Formats: sequence, structure tokens, C-alpha cells
Amino acid sequence: MENKKYKIENIEYKIIRKSIKHLYMEVKESYIEIRCNKFVDEEYIKKFILKHKELILKKLNKKHYFLGKVVEKEPDYKKETPKIVLPIVEKYSKVMGLYPFKVSFRFNKSRWGSCNFKNSIIFNYYLAKLPPDLIEYVVIHELSHIKHKHHQKPFWDEVGKILPDFMELRKKLRKFEKEI
Repeated sequence: MENKKYKIENIEYKIIRKSIKHLYMEVKESYIEIRCNKFVDEEYIKKFILKHKELILKKLNKKHYFLGKVVEKEPDYKKETPKIVLPIVEKYSKVMGLYPFKVSFRFNKSRWGSCNFKNSIIFNYYLAKLPPDLIEYVVIHELSHIKHKHHQKPFWDEVGKILPDFMELRKKLRKFEKEI
């Protein structure tokens, strides 16, 4: 098994030759790892890397966020998010008089939270990437869905009782989503 390091256009990569059929690429912390068989020549590997250069650089330079701040290492969101979110749910449930039937978490690509017809709330584990004021906004937003299953005026009035500046928080959330 060969194990060499190379560099092409500021992308450091390591080739690992194994008895496998296809070429595989994995982005590590500061380099990419190419796994392929011994018959794949280096020119083909270089072309493959350059073809995927934009994606590779994006993944290599990806920032990790925790509570709105850039951190060096990716946090364990599965462990940390419930510790942050559940006390906020408890606090605002009492304030609003709105209690979820169940609170759970999962990784989601496009939603910070959701509330179903049984009043179970599901939060995104990535919620811990957001600053504390936006986490509170998302919690209050989802708790308000216990009373109003829509986004019409009565729903926003409910959110506004706790967060009069909710429109600014919504804008801040959209802006932060683009950053992360």
C-alpha cells in the first residue's frame, strides 16, 4: 500500500493505493485523501481533484460555529444542543403557558425546528451554531405553533408578546444562515 503526499493548486492530498475498484475521496482536516487501486495514474487523480476543486476548497475551509462564534473544532452538536435548548424550552413554556407534548432533536438541512399537530417539537441539532438570541427566537417560534399551527397574524402576535423585535431577529437569522 502506497501512502504519498502531494500538492496541486494549494490542495494537499494523500494517495492510498488499495485493491479496490473505484476512486474515493475523503476531505480530512487539512488535506484530502484519495483511495484508489494501483492502476490509477497520477494524472487522472490530478484531473479528478481539479474537477472538484471548488467543493474541496469549500470543505477544507469550512468554519465551525458554536453559539454564533467561530470555533476551531466542530462541536458535538448531538451532545451539546439539548443541553442548551431544553432549559430555554422549559423557561419559555412557563412564561407562555405553552407546553410541548414531546421535544426531540435531529439533523436537518433546511429547518431549525418544527411543531406537529400533536404538539411535539423537533429541533435541529445544528441550532447550537446560532447565537443565543436566535436560539431563543426559534424556541419561541416553535412554542407559538402549539397555539397557532400557521404563520398568520395571530401566530406572529403570539411571538411578539415575548419578542417585540422578532422581525429583526428573523432578518438576523436569515443573514446568519447565509454565513454558516
